[in-house]
Amino acid sequence: MKKWIIAAMLLTIPARLCAYRTPYESWMGAYVGQRKVGYLSLKIDRADVGGSAGFRIASTVNTRLTVLGADLTQEVTTVILTDANFNPVYEEFAMASGGKTTGVTAKFTKGAVECVVSSGGRTSKKSIPIPEGVSLVGDAMFATLDRVPEVGREYHMHYFNPLTLAIEELKVRAERREKVVIGGTEYDAFVLSNLTPMGSMTIWQDETGEVLKVDAMMGISMVRESREQATAGLGGMVEDFAVRTRVKTDKPIKSPREAKSLEVILVGLEDPKMAITDARQKAAVVPGRSNSVRFRVTAAKFDPRRSVALPVKKSGFEEYLAPTAYVDSDAPAVRKQARLVAGDAKRAYSACSKIRAWIYSNLKVRADIGITRPASDVLESKVGVCRDYATLFAAMARAVGVPSKVVSGIMYLNDGFYYHAWVECWVGEWVPFDATMPSDFVDATHIKLAEGDATTMFALAKVIGSLRAEVKQPS
Repeated sequence: MKKWIIAAMLLTIPARLCAYRTPYESWMGAYVGQRKVGYLSLKIDRADVGGSAGFRIASTVNTRLTVLGADLTQEVTTVILTDANFNPVYEEFAMASGGKTTGVTAKFTKGAVECVVSSGGRTSKKSIPIPEGVSLVGDAMFATLDRVPEVGREYHMHYFNPLTLAIEELKVRAERREKVVIGGTEYDAFVLSNLTPMGSMTIWQDETGEVLKVDAMMGISMVRESREQATAGLGGMVEDFAVRTRVKTDKPIKSPREAKSLEVILVGLEDPKMAITDARQKAAVVPGRSNSVRFRVTAAKFDPRRSVALPVKKSGFEEYLAPTAYVDSDAPAVRKQARLVAGDAKRAYSACSKIRAWIYSNLKVRADIGITRPASDVLESKVGVCRDYATLFAAMARAVGVPSKVVSGIMYLNDGFYYHAWVECWVGEWVPFDATMPSDFVDATHIKLAEGDATTMFALAKVIGSLRAEVKQPS
């Protein structure tokens, strides 16, 4: 589920648009170690925007990785139209991978961002309120620090993130000035740290606002290059990216698919929101240890006789029954297939069990699709990865009246914990289901770090490649 991460990081590189002369063009190469895995281009031109003077900001991110044994390429394009002060007016965003494309268009009004998400021939709309007193920057990748940064000062901005379909905060702190050599030339650079809901990065930027170098999450770095240099030598990674960024353990876990309990300490978990405690797992900060959280997970088979009847109408579950841009449970094809699969099921657990079995038997894993897609598109293609399996499961469950949420976290497999997605359905209590597995039992090595809509999985970007696990008690 890590295939979108590079694009996610590149959305949040700050610079100073007002420092650039137009037309403007810039290129950067993206690397993992010494291996080139992608490039970024940015172009800024003056434009007529709704009959007034403004700007057109166009960026392209192209990446190539080996993920789960598949050669995965991804292209992300963004076009933003702004007014003369770089306030956003209109945005077009598209992610293409494995022959699939998901697009987002956004119109910026005084109080909201009006979005349309399109994929697989279907569109859905979402209105995102802009909090009172918040002004949005035109492009968080090249946001407006409108003067030379003052060392020690922190800047706060907000931007629309087309990946999460949300208004998010970007914090930029000017840490220091230092010399940096790029392409054989020495620059006197500002070192900036930025923090977003998807993680933190360090950026080296010259006095004109030009981004020189970026140290991002998961060992990915970017450096300014000429167009010819940036686009050359894109051979992708020899090492599998999923293997490289797995959560390594201090000892193996035997028979993980049968594990009924697990105690593990995750080291490097900084975000307290990821220390999720519920009926299945208990999370607690380890006293005296920085960024270390102890998880105790208990897995048990649910007794179907305890299940509530269909449809579930309990108050407080409206959020988990409503369609969203990606969990599009209102799509005719999704509703039809869900009813067909659930058949004559009278109880929620029985319906979910049938949905899991049907998805497991009818979808095929295809790891070269690196974008988030609506459930209706997953249903039509019947291919994808764990993220797609979970999105379709949640949509089909909601379509037959079962509250459901997409869950993301880690799962033990072979030689470590790998990032994974599954679902939880309310059948009288929240019960996990994993449609990538051949049975309803979800073992205790499934550790939840985020939950909600399909877009909540982007929160994992901040920890991928930075965690390690100390296994205390599997059984």
